[in-house]
Amino acid sequence: MENAILYAGAEELRTIKEHVLELNGYQERNAELLKEETRLERLLAGKEKELSDEIESTLKKRKNAIVTSYETQLSTLGTRRKKIKAKKEKEKSIKVSERVGDETADLREKNKCLQIDIRANLKKNKTPRFCNNTLFYALFMPKTVAEFLILALAVLLVFFVLPFGIYQFLLAERFGAWALAVVYIADVVLFGGCYLLINNLVKEKHKTTLSENRELRQEYRKNCRTMREIQKEIESDEDESSYGLERFDEELSEIETEIERVATEEKEELTKFENETSAELTTGIQARYQEELEALRTRSREVEKEQKEVEEKVKEYSLMLSKQYETYLGTEMLTVVKLDRLISRIEKGEATNIGEALALERESKGK
Repeated sequence: MENAILYAGAEELRTIKEHVLELNGYQERNAELLKEETRLERLLAGKEKELSDEIESTLKKRKNAIVTSYETQLSTLGTRRKKIKAKKEKEKSIKVSERVGDETADLREKNKCLQIDIRANLKKNKTPRFCNNTLFYALFMPKTVAEFLILALAVLLVFFVLPFGIYQFLLAERFGAWALAVVYIADVVLFGGCYLLINNLVKEKHKTTLSENRELRQEYRKNCRTMREIQKEIESDEDESSYGLERFDEELSEIETEIERVATEEKEELTKFENETSAELTTGIQARYQEELEALRTRSREVEKEQKEVEEKVKEYSLMLSKQYETYLGTEMLTVVKLDRLISRIEKGEATNIGEALALERESKGK
């Protein structure tokens, strides 16, 4: 075989060249098919993603439209319910106030009479009006726990906080401790003197009137406490039957029924969308893409099939050239250009066979 190839002439080289050209053609075609296969895969993936995105977007929009429609209805009903409740509360507040007024009318009338009696006592006995207050009774005629607390607070404020405050903030830096004693003595003389003066000239002089008014004031406060208890009891009473609010309750009941109906209908509509409508929409969108996708898939399968066939040809020709010629000619000589040079040497008469042409070619490389 070696001798046959090396002693063969230009015709054999042309045959080898034809095989190399065919191999090159298959290799180029294989590269083109691989590139086309990649392009089709990307195109198909992009189109499938486009389909998926459109399905997702369409389903989301349709579902949001359903939700928005029903939520708008529920919001409107909720606003109406809120307004009716506000009207009901306003009406109830008026009715409660009227009921409180009715049930405390006697006590309020008694308190008016007590106030008139107190003022009449003051006027009749020429008692100063400033005596008719809680502070005066706490300072000069304490009787209740609250009044004793006010008295203690007043003593603390006047005889401790005030003198020590004046000394600390105004006199401590410039004067010694003796200044505190002076301030304290002045405080005791001033306020103590005023206290004794009011006690002797007012309290002792009008003691009977002040005692009578104390009893009237206590009765007045007792009536006020009773009225507050009545008001608290009325406000906490959950029975609204006496207020005539039935029309509001009827409207609220109708709205609650409507809200429940709309909420149920929304739930049913969303369930239907998930179970039926979404599938119908998906099928419709897929139908629009089906022809284009199927064409891409078909073309992709065709290219893949052809590429595998061409790849087999590449392997077949590569193996054939390797087995039959590569050992004798060398891998570097199995190109169209170099085969043409060998053919040219034989045709020009420089060599009579392949072996001589190879020798000349190698010799020319060595120079």
